Amino acid sequence: MPYTKLWSKIPVTTAFSLLITAGSSLLAATAEELVERQVGNNPFSGQFCDYTSFQTSVVGSRLLMFGGNLTVNKGTNSKEKRELEPGFQFFSMFLNETFEATANASEYLRREPDPAAEKRIASMRDGGAFSYNGDIFFYGGQQLFNAGDDDIIYKCTPTSENIVWGSAAISGNVRRTITKGASVGASTENKGFYFGGQNIIAKGSDDSQADRVPNGPSLNNLIVMSFSPDGQEFANITAPISRAKPLVQSNLLFVPAGKEGILVNLGGDDGTGSGAWENLQVFDIGTSTWFQQQTRGNLTSGTSKNPGSGTCSVIQSSGENHFVYVYGGSNRAPGQSQLAILMIPAFQWFTISDRSYPSKVNAQCQLVGERQMLILGGRSSNGRGDCGGNSFLEILDISSLDIVSDFPNTNSFTPPQIFTILTNSSNPMDGWTDPELQGLYEIQYQTFAERHQETKSEKGPIIGGVVGGVAGVIILGIIAIFFIMKNHRKKSAMDVKEAVAEVKRNSAAQPFLGQPSPGFPSPAFPSGEYQYAHPQGYPQGLHYKDDLIVEAPPNPAPAELPPSAPAPRPTELPS
Repeated sequence: MPYTKLWSKIPVTTAFSLLITAGSSLLAATAEELVERQVGNNPFSGQFCDYTSFQTSVVGSRLLMFGGNLTVNKGTNSKEKRELEPGFQFFSMFLNETFEATANASEYLRREPDPAAEKRIASMRDGGAFSYNGDIFFYGGQQLFNAGDDDIIYKCTPTSENIVWGSAAISGNVRRTITKGASVGASTENKGFYFGGQNIIAKGSDDSQADRVPNGPSLNNLIVMSFSPDGQEFANITAPISRAKPLVQSNLLFVPAGKEGILVNLGGDDGTGSGAWENLQVFDIGTSTWFQQQTRGNLTSGTSKNPGSGTCSVIQSSGENHFVYVYGGSNRAPGQSQLAILMIPAFQWFTISDRSYPSKVNAQCQLVGERQMLILGGRSSNGRGDCGGNSFLEILDISSLDIVSDFPNTNSFTPPQIFTILTNSSNPMDGWTDPELQGLYEIQYQTFAERHQETKSEKGPIIGGVVGGVAGVIILGIIAIFFIMKNHRKKSAMDVKEAVAEVKRNSAAQPFLGQPSPGFPSPAFPSGEYQYAHPQGYPQGLHYKDDLIVEAPPNPAPAELPPSAPAPRPTELPS
């Protein structure tokens, strides 16, 4: 679709008013600016201000960013010239390239062509993106233009040349109409998860329509998406309020512990300004059970009690210890701590105070390699007018805890020195809040592929053992039959010989009388039968079959596990 035609179909008063907060001025952008942005080297049509509420996903060596709210500044007075970037936001970074974060964004950031045919995805805010087998699946989020049905989600397949778009149906009492939730992909489990948020109302297929977010209560549902070559399965799990309170803009993380992994949900906002910091929400995937776990440590920085909502997080592991890095937040002013680290299973918080850390709200975080945390977009907590002072990309070395410029870093991860005294801790500092969670957590984690491969490898020995056992039974049966037959033949021959000898002895003692006369039995055979003589020449009790069949026991079916089917989603807060 031509950009002029596309742009003319977007009413400013209905669609764009959903994208800006109070006090933001919106200036009309021309179709020529759209075209210029598409073909130029600069990914933005002006100076970058902030980028929030977008989705990120990694496929191979490609990091993709979809949707959200992007604002730029085209003049010297940011308060007057700051405006919403027109069109649909769709960026990519190639992670196999070398660059510096301090360089101009055009050196590492590429704007992909506006996907006019599937603009619903690129105009989505506060949804989740999950990568599986080369595809990216999108769930939830508010669609700002051409809102679609509530039983369809969209996907794309990035190739070396283009992006192929598609869709997938939803099932299992699940709808896509939810936003401001927390999402995480568990690639080692072929699953994706989306927790909490708010319900939205799909408004139809007209370009002027957008999803509406009512002022309703927040949710504590966990949507589970299981991926397989045969398709996708969806499940809707409601958490008990006592173990997982409703939250928006929280951070959901996958921890490789327990039988099938666990989820840790932290931060966010429950509607009263509080989130999950002192008591974390923990979900065991294998048993589909929610727990709470108390933490230790002080998150206060200045007058800020905790980071608040609008944080982003990554997790990295070293042996049996897992480290959660939480950056930014709506409660952190410039100069206050921007980094909090949670160590698991000690469940101990650490607050890192470093004035060189730039303040960020509603950024997205991605762990690349073993030790580089990419902090993408977001806005500065200085205020909405801080254009030029907010970089699109910051890189945190999670081992040295320094903000660095060079990308990539191929060195291995080593825990920061501050954790040395806790690296041998295998239990929470204040104990397990729920002993049942301890038992589940301490199970050695294996990926879905490892569990599936183990089942396959067991199948061979099981079948081999069964077949070998059956073959052994058959061979032993054949041997037994051979000796039984041989013994029967010998015994039959001996019986016949003895019967003949007995007849000869009797014949020698008295004359043969032939058939007894009627009414007069033979004196030698009172019953009229001879106890050793048989019509067929051998005793009836020793009949045998030459084709005797020995049946083997049925072959039991080998046991096999049933198949099961792999970015926190902070959203923009009003300033």
